[in-house]
Amino acid sequence: MTHHIDNRQFSPRQARHVLDVLEHCRKNGLDKAEERKLLLLFGRFATRHELQMNTKRPPASRH
Repeated sequence: MTHHIDNRQFSPRQARHVLDVLEHCRKNGLDKAEERKLLLLFGRFATRHELQMNTKRPPASRH
């Protein structure tokens, strides 16, 4: 059995804002190894959330 779906019931999805991976790495001071890892994982563009969840930060130095 088939049903007709009125697509006016659904709101359009918002477009995701994507970032340039190389620019993100430069702005956040990530090293070349981390940059390579992110490029292999995502290619040239990724969402902010994807980058944040897959970036290792060096431990903060204690003074």
